[in-house]
Amino acid sequence: MNSNRFQEITHSNFFNQDYRWLEDTMLHIKKAYEQGKIVHGLLVAAPKDSGKSLFATTLATSILCSNLNESSSTPEQKSNPEQKQSLAKACGQCKNCRLIEANNHPDLSIVDCLVDNKGKQKKSIGIDQIRQLTDKLIKTPQLGGWRIAIIMSVEKMTRGAFNAILKTLEEPGDKTLLLLLANSTHQVPATIKSRCQLLSLKLSEDNVLPWLTEVTAATDAEAKHALSETLYAPFAAKKYIENKEDQQNTQFSHDMDAVLQSKLLPQEFISLYSVLNDALWIQMANYFNKTLVSILKSNQGMYSKLPKTQVSQLYADLIEYNRAQCSGSNLQVNIQLEAVLIQWFEMGRKIRQN
Repeated sequence: MNSNRFQEITHSNFFNQDYRWLEDTMLHIKKAYEQGKIVHGLLVAAPKDSGKSLFATTLATSILCSNLNESSSTPEQKSNPEQKQSLAKACGQCKNCRLIEANNHPDLSIVDCLVDNKGKQKKSIGIDQIRQLTDKLIKTPQLGGWRIAIIMSVEKMTRGAFNAILKTLEEPGDKTLLLLLANSTHQVPATIKSRCQLLSLKLSEDNVLPWLTEVTAATDAEAKHALSETLYAPFAAKKYIENKEDQQNTQFSHDMDAVLQSKLLPQEFISLYSVLNDALWIQMANYFNKTLVSILKSNQGMYSKLPKTQVSQLYADLIEYNRAQCSGSNLQVNIQLEAVLIQWFEMGRKIRQN
């Protein structure tokens, strides 16, 4: 279990009405759970920093809370016929809740990329991690309740890791729940998606804006802009406002436009932004995604003549490069990025010649 990550995301919970974008998904799972119909594999897909980790850990805490659920209660509580399974805010006081708070609950596993001996987080979740998890999930729960596993950043699993988790998804055993968290479903193999129930979060302006303006004191206009820049991910938008990222992103977009206009060479661009390291893949992908939106919305300006199919392919290439790198492939990063930027450079040159 990644203790720092767990403590960071369990001090709040989605039963807080301020988190309106989690409410519909929570109510759906609450109903299924209380009717005994919750599926064993849940795939939660939403952009980074949208609250899916918060959703998963709070759901796990609620299911394991002794004071909410008979299956994990004391003998005295189990003898009470009125006791029913329910989902609500965990009590925080029972043995299970105290173990979770101490990052020491034997029936709750959180899997994320490991940290190497230099303190740097690895780029992928390997097969050995998943094998250790599946070995644990086939054993009898130590506290007699549910066995729950949360896998962060599922798209970072290697091919071997995906194959290792399949049998558990197919034959999970009684009272076993796997929560798989992904930033995007298209990076998750079909064999995994077909064995899970897909959950999405209601990331809309109506659901997120009131919370964002309250926690940041930003104006509506500032908050709306931050949301549009972060795919409506609430916590990403909060960071965007607090870190004043608008100016940085504006400069990044300006320099990508400069490559398109042949005012900046691909190699020069890479030199300017090499400090971003792995984040450069994602920032370039976000730029192309916004460019596609501009192509669809505008009939004028420099984007209007861009071939939508080719821009879409550049976006897809970047996402695939990022997926491959996270899966442990030994990509030559600068060469791959330069190839994308050269295509972007040539696309702008051809448009001006026509």
